[in-house]
Amino acid sequence: MESGSPRSTAPDDVAEVAGVYERAAATYDRTGVEFFAPLGRRLVDSARPDPGHHVLDVGCGHGACTLPAAEAVGPQGRVTAIDAAPAMVRRTAELAAARGLHHVVVQSGDAMRPAFPPHSFDLVLAGLVVFLLPDPAAALGRYAHLLRPGGRLAMSSFGPVDPRFLHVTDALPAFLPDGLPDIPGRGQSPFGSKESLARLVAGAGFTGVDIQDVNLDLRFSGPGQWWDWLWQTGGRVVLEAVPPERLPDARAAAYRRMEEVRDEHGELTVRWNVWFTRATSRAR
Repeated sequence: MESGSPRSTAPDDVAEVAGVYERAAATYDRTGVEFFAPLGRRLVDSARPDPGHHVLDVGCGHGACTLPAAEAVGPQGRVTAIDAAPAMVRRTAELAAARGLHHVVVQSGDAMRPAFPPHSFDLVLAGLVVFLLPDPAAALGRYAHLLRPGGRLAMSSFGPVDPRFLHVTDALPAFLPDGLPDIPGRGQSPFGSKESLARLVAGAGFTGVDIQDVNLDLRFSGPGQWWDWLWQTGGRVVLEAVPPERLPDARAAAYRRMEEVRDEHGELTVRWNVWFTRATSRAR
C-alpha cells in the first residue's frame, strides 16, 4: 500500500476494480468466515446515523454498510447504495428487499464520481473502497460536495497487515511468470500512515478528522477455507495471474505456509487491523 502519489483518474482503472469484484461476487463473504459484514456494521455504528438521515454508501458490495445503515435511519430516512459491479448491485438489492428495507435504493454507480446533486446526503459511507480508487483525493472531494453542511464521512481502510497473512501470501509470487500484477489499491501512499490519511481527508474538504483502530480476528477452519477466502478478496488478481497448470502447486505452497503460522492451540487466526476514519464536511 505504499509508493508514489495517487494515479490520475482513468476509467479503465475503475472498470478493472469492478471486474475483480464482479468475479468475486458469487463467494463474497460466503466462505464461512465473515469479514466485510462485521466491519460494515461496526463502521455504521461508529458513524451514528440518525433516524431520517439520507445516506450514500459508495462501493456497497453485498450491503455490508447499506443494510445496517438502513436499519439505523429507519423508513423515514433513505439509503442510496452504488457499486460498479452489476452482481454486487443485484445482491444488495435482493438482500434489502428480503429484509423489507424499502427505503434502500441500489444502483450501478462509480465510487470515483457519484452522480448526485450537491448537498444530497447527511452521511457518506465508504467501507474498504476509497484506497481502491485511481484518485482518492478527488473522490473524497466529491463526497464533500455531496454532503450537506455539517454532513459526515465515515470510511474504512487497512492498517498494518498481520505478518502471518504476509507469510502466506509471500509464497505466491514464485508462481507468477510476469511478477506481481497491478493489485487494486496497492501503491496508494496516503493510506500508509494515519498522519498522511488525515491530511488526505482534511485536504478534500473535511474537518474534525478522527481515525480509530479496529481489529477483527478471522479464524479459519483449515487451509482450504483460508484459500477459498482469498479468492473473494481483491487479492484474487494475484491468484488469477497464476497459470492454471501451476495453481495446484501455488495452493500447496500456501497451505504449507498456513500450517507454519498455526498458533499454540493449533488454530489458524489472522488479525486484521482496520482504520475507521470519521470527519465532517466543512460548511459551504
